[in-house]
Amino acid sequence: MSKIPTKVKAAVLTEAFKPLEIKDVPVPELEQGGVLARVLLAGICGTDVHQARNELSIPTNTPVLQGHETLGEIVAIGGDRKLDIGCRELKVGDRIMWAHPFCGECYYCRVARKPYMCNSFGTGYGFVHPDNLRGGFAEYVMVTPKTEIVLVPESVTDEEAIGVGCAFRTVVSGFERLQRHSPIGTGDVVVVQGCGPIGLYSTLLAYYSGASRVVTIGAPAERLNLAKEWGASVTLNILETTHEERVQVVRDLTEGRGAEFIIEAAGAKSAFNEGFDFMCKDATYLVMGQTSPNPVEFIPNKLQQKQACVIGSGSADAKHFYKALKFIEAHRHEIDFSKMLSATYELEDIDAALENMRLGKDIKGAIDNRKRTCDCGHEH
Repeated sequence: MSKIPTKVKAAVLTEAFKPLEIKDVPVPELEQGGVLARVLLAGICGTDVHQARNELSIPTNTPVLQGHETLGEIVAIGGDRKLDIGCRELKVGDRIMWAHPFCGECYYCRVARKPYMCNSFGTGYGFVHPDNLRGGFAEYVMVTPKTEIVLVPESVTDEEAIGVGCAFRTVVSGFERLQRHSPIGTGDVVVVQGCGPIGLYSTLLAYYSGASRVVTIGAPAERLNLAKEWGASVTLNILETTHEERVQVVRDLTEGRGAEFIIEAAGAKSAFNEGFDFMCKDATYLVMGQTSPNPVEFIPNKLQQKQACVIGSGSADAKHFYKALKFIEAHRHEIDFSKMLSATYELEDIDAALENMRLGKDIKGAIDNRKRTCDCGHEH
């Protein structure tokens, strides 16, 4: 067993709009059923960017240790915890991902069995005090006893897996709801608004769902090129086209009717209204990107005239990690999933990583600790 450190380095958000501070954080005592993991990769999410700028609808109490897209290696297991959610054996040295527990007591946790709808939403992202060591922007992370763990298949590389930590599991959850309400049919046209990680994984699943055409809208060009590789028939650069031009392209592809499915993964307020202009009548609109609490002006008559179905979806739980990793394992020889990770950073460069994600310079950036030497003397 590797030596367990008493303290580790962590990048702490002490106050919104201020640089994160590299601090020494104590390693909590390992509980029965808990797991201490060495952080291999910690993905930079748009949620981290918005949280650092106080732009989230989820309340944040600082100081907080961010990083909810974490790929870790088991260092120690407390007590007799033996299995992941797929009933596979857990042991020291295994690579794992996890879904932080929600409250476990409310209606949505116990009756609906949809913990990602829990009122204590922020705790499920690990938004707690740094002394709890639950965020991935650190050298080590503590996985609590109630946390559901998912083993990363041996054939799946770190670079292929890291996108599962937030974006891919969110899309798997969203598509699960979409297919339950209004399944994508063979020959349908799907418009994906946004080509960040959520939009790219949506493009991929739309393609594999049988759509005849997938139109992906966004910027910059590097992301749109990846969208083409992952199944987009047509890509539209939002910086080089007008609203009217984008609508016309969709109309031309659909004999003037509009698309049967719109997937909002852009996050921009303007995207929501534009989505209705892409629709045919009786279309379905899956909204996954609108995380801001800021209002959007909307004419409800649009919804009625289109006789559209709007589905909101956010976050996911452990089963969606499992399903996303299984999808990657099955299709990794057809799709280069590692292209999602476009840049890696040292822990001390966290502010640059957040800023590059905010500016759209990275498709997905990540803190990379794999070659880092910790105070315990262990080199990743």
